[in-house]
Amino acid sequence: MSTPLISIGIIFKNDIRSIERCLKALQPLRDAIPSELVMADTGATDGSREIAEIYADILIDFPWTDDFAAARNSVMDCASGLWFFSVDTDEYLDEEVSELTAFLRESKKRSELLATVNVRNYSTYEMDGDYSDFFAVRLVRMSTGVRYEGAIHEHFCFNQSEVVACPLNHTILHHDGYVAMRQNSEEGKAKQERNVRMLRKSLKKSPDNLLLCMQLMEAGSSASMPDYTEHLRRTVGLVKAKASGWERLGPPILRHVLYSAEALSLPEWEEWMNMAEEWFPDSIFIRLDGQYAAFAHYWNTGKAPEEALRRGRLYLQALEDYRNGADPMAQLMSPLRMASPFSECTAKISLISAYCNSDQVKAAFELVKSLDYSLLDKIQIASLMGSLQDVHFKSELDTSPVLLALWEEVNRPKRKQTNPTQRKSAFLQMAAATFLEKNRRTEQEKHQFVRPAYTLYLPLQDICDLGKAAAVMEMENASAIEAMLGRVANWNDFSIHALMYALEQGAGFPLANRTMPVEEMDQLACRLSENKERFLSLALTLTAETDAGNWQRLVWIRALLMAAIGAYPWSSWEQDEEQGMAIARSFVRVEKEFLPRCYAAEVLQEDQLFALPPLHRFGFYCAQAFDALEQQKAAEYVRLLRLGLDACKDMKPMVEFLVDNTEQIQQILIPPELRALADQVRAILARFDPDNPAVVVLKQSETYQKVAYLIEKASVLASGQKVQ
Repeated sequence: MSTPLISIGIIFKNDIRSIERCLKALQPLRDAIPSELVMADTGATDGSREIAEIYADILIDFPWTDDFAAARNSVMDCASGLWFFSVDTDEYLDEEVSELTAFLRESKKRSELLATVNVRNYSTYEMDGDYSDFFAVRLVRMSTGVRYEGAIHEHFCFNQSEVVACPLNHTILHHDGYVAMRQNSEEGKAKQERNVRMLRKSLKKSPDNLLLCMQLMEAGSSASMPDYTEHLRRTVGLVKAKASGWERLGPPILRHVLYSAEALSLPEWEEWMNMAEEWFPDSIFIRLDGQYAAFAHYWNTGKAPEEALRRGRLYLQALEDYRNGADPMAQLMSPLRMASPFSECTAKISLISAYCNSDQVKAAFELVKSLDYSLLDKIQIASLMGSLQDVHFKSELDTSPVLLALWEEVNRPKRKQTNPTQRKSAFLQMAAATFLEKNRRTEQEKHQFVRPAYTLYLPLQDICDLGKAAAVMEMENASAIEAMLGRVANWNDFSIHALMYALEQGAGFPLANRTMPVEEMDQLACRLSENKERFLSLALTLTAETDAGNWQRLVWIRALLMAAIGAYPWSSWEQDEEQGMAIARSFVRVEKEFLPRCYAAEVLQEDQLFALPPLHRFGFYCAQAFDALEQQKAAEYVRLLRLGLDACKDMKPMVEFLVDNTEQIQQILIPPELRALADQVRAILARFDPDNPAVVVLKQSETYQKVAYLIEKASVLASGQKVQ
């Protein structure tokens, strides 16, 4: 058998989640290049070994010794290829392997002894959203005799200043091995604890090893390491002392401590930022990650918005330089945080918000247009829409093309996205806020106000119900509004505030030519009632008259009144008694019309009412009670209300209100001498602070107990007893 061109080396233990994905992804490379797959089992018990047996050319056992380098070297000892390629089971090789295969085929003519590949670290198991790239030396000529070193975060041992590595930056190993730690799962915690333990053990042997110090910084956290802050300070001290490797490792170390110092509110932040800029002004770690850290620091504190924007512009320039090839091998030391397209979007969206808050809307809008909308997740969509609304209401810039592009994008499911509707929901949620009356007032009060933010969505009026809501808000003619309402496909996507406006403008609703089921009416009425102040007065206006011949309108009026009953503050001291009584009377009037049309006469008999839903039973008794009141039968009024309360306990606050605010009942239930006594007690209480001991004593007295329900607005009906 001829010597394979490449030996692929893998160590594994309990990796059943990802091992087969990893091994299958290697097949395009193995089909293209003479190869062998060498694997070492370090103690698998979950079925991983059985899968490895299917794919491996050589499979050995290597008892785990808490030393990754030793395990890797055992695999190298069994390899016979011209090149050795190291892969982990929580990685999979991208299907595009043309760069790698071309390099291997030409490698006999080339001088490089090593090659780097792009290890792309993801933040989710779906491998969408944010990621960071790390350029790792994963290929080595076997003839060099190079070996692994390092019990953890093992690496090939070679002199970087003397050996040139060939960068294979388009050869990608997709890696999700850090997701568990980011999600703080039990598996992730165990992995983090293991890494911290092994790094501490290595540092005991080499306490001034900057690479190990940096790796411990990146592996640990303030939660997992009580001495984390101390470790940060000590590592910076080693850089200051110019420990071995400080030129290469200083920039990623300082970048990391800047983010940690910000998160932990350490006083050294500014000192470390100055050091980073002074010592390593040309490093992409400082120019890109460092400047973004500075932007976030100055913007979050709110003390220096102009300095924040200056730092943001420096970040964008560094990002452009990096994309054009600046400091290409920087990520051999550590991944850049803010260099991926997704991170670029995150940074730009933050900067857009900063520009908007500083009223620099043109600069903000230019950044909005520069974004790749296909990369955005639901959080970014929400933030971007908030800023775009700011741009719109503060300027006359043509936002239509951006708005239409974003709408098209949020309706296109992202590849691998677990819930494709989340981005659209974020878009609609942010849009809905522009229709709120309080938000419209806030916009208009700002000196730079040009137009309402909801008009941003006018270009969508022929596309979706959100756009139709914006169009309605711009109309004053009731007939035109009704015509637009007639085009609404889904009321859940139509702004309830736009419907409120339409009803206030006199638009007829429900639409005569469009039947609406009762549950949809109830839902709309309930949504309208969320704006209690406007809704209660509007509900009384809309329900003042009923049309006996219009069954759909009667159902709508009933829905409005049921929502009004739910929205009115029956138990509040700040209630408008006149409005409350008007709502109750309207409810009774409509129930009188509604019940006979819904139920047969024999059902609407007291001994058959059990067949009705609780609210309809309450409505029946409430209507009977008001009839009794008109006939001056106050005692019968109380009896019927009690029966209504028995039928529907949820209506207790309304029943209490009716008793407390019906004059005829008060005269029957509360004798004049008791009223006078209550007035005397109130006058005494008014002279003292509520915490005064005399007040406590008074409230425990027999006299107070006789009138407590009058003073505290307690209900006579709630006690079920008539006051003598």
